[in-house]
Amino acid sequence: MLDRIMAFYMTVITVLGSLLGIGAYNTDYEVFSDIAYSDASERNVLDLYIPAAAYDREENGFILFIHGGSWATGNKEDKAADCIEAAAKGYVAATMSFTLRSGETADGYAIDTVLDEIGLAIAKVKEFAAEKGVNVTKVAPSGYSSGAHLAMMYSYARVDESPVAIAFTANRVGPSDFSAEAWGPSGPSLARSLAGKEVVERFTAEGREDEIVAYVSPVTYVTGDSVPSLFGYGALDVVVPAGNRESIVNAFKNAGAEYDFVFYPVSGHGLKLNHITPAAKKYSATLFAYCEKYF
Repeated sequence: MLDRIMAFYMTVITVLGSLLGIGAYNTDYEVFSDIAYSDASERNVLDLYIPAAAYDREENGFILFIHGGSWATGNKEDKAADCIEAAAKGYVAATMSFTLRSGETADGYAIDTVLDEIGLAIAKVKEFAAEKGVNVTKVAPSGYSSGAHLAMMYSYARVDESPVAIAFTANRVGPSDFSAEAWGPSGPSLARSLAGKEVVERFTAEGREDEIVAYVSPVTYVTGDSVPSLFGYGALDVVVPAGNRESIVNAFKNAGAEYDFVFYPVSGHGLKLNHITPAAKKYSATLFAYCEKYF
């Protein structure tokens, strides 16, 4: 709900900025809604935002915003504000819905299913954009909370399988490490619920049960060649334990991979109370600096 409210106000700000001739925003972009990227589920849809500037470029990168919601709630519309901000700055953006760990899907949930869906969504954006005359050659998966976890997992574990090259990833308050050391006692059981029955049963049968946590933890896949990454975390976050921000930052430091870290000193998990604080402005500025550099 907060994201949808922000989307409304972002639209108002964009329009006013355009009318008054102030700010870095414009309204010269088009939104294509409810594009099906697979027929496997009614949730396999995305919204695509294409700015007029994209038609004049030989190549474009795009940001794929992935919503949060504990892997169990949320929709693509929750990241509309982020897409509006990106499109208003001249960048192609998309937001997707995906299979949730809730209701009928909870018992059979597997993170690999969602990572497959992310790949399908990326491929669909490239295909649909090409039909409109826009050449998409790079992507930056970006998420919030559980969406950040999914974006990091795809960017690090599926980097060689992406339909288009992954330029960078940018994520806020993302779970990065489900080990008991980083998450606490509940981390390993949460990891098992994300890995899916097939993985859990296979690893258990192979005597590798201790690897289940690593299988769904983004830190596992960080190497010196990992894509440039932007992280944002709140000091007062009680949803994603502080060990997660420490773990992912240490992983990048130890690997010697490129990253930027933005600390929200007076923020909890939502970060919304700090939307206009220096930390929030720094995160946004760094995100679009990455777009300028890597797209």
